Amino acid sequence: MHKKSFWWGYAAGLVLLLGLVGTFYATFMYQPNISLAEMELIDLDGVPVPAAQLAGRPVVVNYWATWCAPCIEEFPMFEQVRQQAGPGVTFLMVSDEPAAKIRGFMRKHAYGFTFLRVRRPLPGVNVRPMTYAFDKAGTLVVKESGSLSAAELKALIPAP
Repeated sequence: MHKKSFWWGYAAGLVLLLGLVGTFYATFMYQPNISLAEMELIDLDGVPVPAAQLAGRPVVVNYWATWCAPCIEEFPMFEQVRQQAGPGVTFLMVSDEPAAKIRGFMRKHAYGFTFLRVRRPLPGVNVRPMTYAFDKAGTLVVKESGSLSAAELKALIPAP
């Protein structure tokens, strides 16, 4: 083997690897910051829920799906933290699925969350579950992709 051929192959392989790693990161690891207004929330009847309606207390938004096993697995923990946080914090479970599918899920599972939909999937968000925490002014404080523990969720909740 020639040294020149080896180094060209090595460089090409390195460029390819970096490209694949970058694509994976951009697709699955990096999730964009999204404001409450950008989410374009609607209730299960299709009525818009303005971001201003949510102002005045911290809001935790969990972007989930009925097909997402980790989402469903963490719901009991979210319910427990919601109850501990009390009425000073709003918990919203938001999905881009049809209202009928969400209602079917709600019939099988009794949670005290507010279930909402988005008009269209959140742009650039390719991971479920995805959790966003907003302060009482509606400013994004933190976001977390993937499943959370109770301690991690409590740490995300801004002070009321």
